[in-house]
Amino acid sequence: MNPRELTKYSFWWSEARLLIAAMALFIGGVPPIYLMVPPSLFSLTTLLLKLAWIISGLAVIYLLYRWYHTGQKLFGHKDHKDVLSFLVLVISGLNLGFAGVFGRNLGFAVTTNRFILFIVAICYLAAAWQLWSHGRKHDGKIF
Repeated sequence: MNPRELTKYSFWWSEARLLIAAMALFIGGVPPIYLMVPPSLFSLTTLLLKLAWIISGLAVIYLLYRWYHTGQKLFGHKDHKDVLSFLVLVISGLNLGFAGVFGRNLGFAVTTNRFILFIVAICYLAAAWQLWSHGRKHDGKIF
């Protein structure tokens, strides 16, 4: 896999993760997969979820590395909305990566207030929309 493909897959994985994380926050912080699997599969689901969280952390570390080494530009520009949205994507991915490795979600350590979770979910959706719409305009060239 070449760096362009790895960047593309890391980016789209992180975009999908933002949407799933927003759904989780809308329902109070519960991963939506737990609402879809029978209780007998919870231990397997937990293992797969932790693996997905670790992959999310690794994906954003790679994206952060690529962003830094390409002049902090997204889609060929230094648009403040893109950078802010990218930072939301990175912080959320790092948090999930940390949760996958250490078993502690730092965001929930700060608050579990449902109103704040709702606001964060809206921020995730706004960031995902901003990055997705600009990603489509630039034919998938992220950095």
